[in-house]
Amino acid sequence: MSNEWEQGTNTPGGLPGPNDIDKRLEELGRALTQGVNEVQQQLRRVVDRASTYWQQSQTVPRPVPPSDTEEQRIRQLVNNWSAGNWRVARDLGTYMDIVAMSRDEVWEITVQTRWEHRALEIVSEPYTGQLPSKPQPLLPVWDYELPEVSDLRPPTTRTRLAGLDELLACTACNGTGHALCTECTGRGWITCPDCRGRTRKRCATCRGRGYVADWAEQKKRPFLQRRVEKLTNALGERVSTVFEGIRQQGLPVPNPLDSDPANKGRTIPCPDCINGEVDCDCVTGKRVCPACQGARSVLCPACNGTGKIVRHREIVRSFELRTRRRFVGTEALPQQQLLKAEGELAYSAEVDENLHPEAPPDGVPLDVWQAAVEEVRTAAAVSGRASAEAVQSSLRPTLQVLELVRIPYIKVDYRYIDRDYTLYIYDGEGHEKFYAASFPPRWDRIERLVRAITSDLATPTQQPQPIGTGEGSQAPRGYRVPVERPPYTISESDEEESL
Repeated sequence: MSNEWEQGTNTPGGLPGPNDIDKRLEELGRALTQGVNEVQQQLRRVVDRASTYWQQSQTVPRPVPPSDTEEQRIRQLVNNWSAGNWRVARDLGTYMDIVAMSRDEVWEITVQTRWEHRALEIVSEPYTGQLPSKPQPLLPVWDYELPEVSDLRPPTTRTRLAGLDELLACTACNGTGHALCTECTGRGWITCPDCRGRTRKRCATCRGRGYVADWAEQKKRPFLQRRVEKLTNALGERVSTVFEGIRQQGLPVPNPLDSDPANKGRTIPCPDCINGEVDCDCVTGKRVCPACQGARSVLCPACNGTGKIVRHREIVRSFELRTRRRFVGTEALPQQQLLKAEGELAYSAEVDENLHPEAPPDGVPLDVWQAAVEEVRTAAAVSGRASAEAVQSSLRPTLQVLELVRIPYIKVDYRYIDRDYTLYIYDGEGHEKFYAASFPPRWDRIERLVRAITSDLATPTQQPQPIGTGEGSQAPRGYRVPVERPPYTISESDEEESL
């Protein structure tokens, strides 16, 4: 039985024998070897294709000479655009093949409405001795004739109304013309800032220590050394003064440049102080208030000491500009691009009631003028409704200006490396701007190369049918080889049981 098991394919328990395991391992090794060979062939094929594509992508377009002066100007403008835009192919104007060029224009219609807001404010000023004029009745703010403002964006203005002045007693000082001094709160004196009211202050010679260095024991030093020490001491005194002011405010900050003379040798008592303090020159710890000079009161700032004030009224005028904009012409250029254009101003005037749709100004097409008149009427209707709603807030339109701006543009149809593109050059001469929905990218060669290699990698290759397989064989294609896993697992315990 043992011989049969060694030569057979199955064990007595139904498990595969060693011959079956060796056979399956050989088949798995052949499959892996075949898969590796296929991967190598695929990589070699991709490298060859990449070399071919790279040679093809190195094809440089030939320069196209301009046919006339206008085309030369267009090509120069396109070169300037490609030089300033890193996404556009280099020297596009030199290598592009112009198919067609056409000129056209877009008209920008702008209706600007200036809204004016009026408000009445009461202002008080000191009495100067001039009696007010005869009082006049108070009218609504829009009934007053004020100076004309011609600008569309004027600043806020204030206009004093005549005949509305009133002479009143000053309530801030109760008509006395004097008020308590705010510096000393009516006391006439302030606490001495040098001694803080203690009548004694810190000695400047010893800096409050009460002792100084004994100069008798100090050795004679060279001139330069004495000079350096003098400068160092002067700097230390200034820094010490700053830190002393900080310490007086309650912050215990040490002075890094203030060295104690006791650390350098013998000391003697300070001859200028007693225990580091000297008498303050204020004597009492108080000083006369510098604001009122001890008078305890000052002139009232509201009435300037007269005890009377003049109350008058002012009309405050603020302005707001509202704009309506419309473009008439081609739809090829987006509105965001047209807003950047300066254009050529063809018409600008204040809007009046004498706008006739059938009588356009010189240089303005009829359809553009009719659209402008329609836009003015729409703006007037909106302003009428808004002013009726804003009666309570005193807001009214006071000026309306119509502007017509001509924006010329050139449409250029061109071909670049077997592809067609369209470019728009708009705005006036010297201010040309460019717009294109698509354009030759600067990195087009690298992009085409990567796209081609990616396409080859994504497409599986067609391999010949393996030998020994029939028409119904399901052998996998490409370089990905499935790893076959046996449906069983042999452990050491199973081998011992089978033996």
